[in-house]
Amino acid sequence: MDLSQVISFSMVVMCAYFIEGLIGFGGTIMALPIASAIAGLKVTVPVMTIVVLIASVVIAIRDFKHIDKKEFIKITSLMVLGLPIGMWLFSSLPERPLKVALGIFMIIVAIKGLYDGRKKVEEKTEKAKSKYIEIIHSIVLFLGGIVHGAFTCGGPFVVVYATSNIKDKSSFRATLCALWATLNAIMLSINIFRGEITPGIVTMSLVTMVFVIVAIVVSNIVHKKLKGDSFTKFVYVALFISGILMMM
Repeated sequence: MDLSQVISFSMVVMCAYFIEGLIGFGGTIMALPIASAIAGLKVTVPVMTIVVLIASVVIAIRDFKHIDKKEFIKITSLMVLGLPIGMWLFSSLPERPLKVALGIFMIIVAIKGLYDGRKKVEEKTEKAKSKYIEIIHSIVLFLGGIVHGAFTCGGPFVVVYATSNIKDKSSFRATLCALWATLNAIMLSINIFRGEITPGIVTMSLVTMVFVIVAIVVSNIVHKKLKGDSFTKFVYVALFISGILMMM
């Protein structure tokens, strides 16, 4: 890749990671369609694995006190089960059908979330969760692990669960960043073992990370100014746009 391609790639990831730093997910999904058109999917996914790992570690350490430890353990445990399946799918099956299915799912979830918010359906009291809902949530998180293993972007599935169970915006972001740091550390270790992390991938990741640092700083400033209701709407709008981009 020439210098202009490297800079273009890094700029795309920087803009996308502004969203990631703001709400805790969405960076890889938004970057994937355009970044892969510049560098190819086989370069983009491992680079994003490294970049998201480093950036998520930074945010998770900085906001450690906001991490919901109980939810982090639950989400991580279920997603780790699906992670190796997704990594196998990425190397074995056509990517297009998987991306389209994921995009459709994201759009449906986003529309439902925005519709529910418009109706202002807010429950003042905690209701006991049925076993049925618990099972559905477990399946969704497992599928999120598969998608994250394949494309490093299991965020949409986590959002389905997290928006119902982690209400505080800072806790939402910190918990998700801790999650991505853990999952991507596992993925990176496996990729290194397989010999898939080349010097070119490392160089590309380091250059991109310089741009991403800017996005982290700016997104943190904006994050503090977001109100709770605006934050939730922003999450679903980002999910909707991500779904459209995923199908392109």
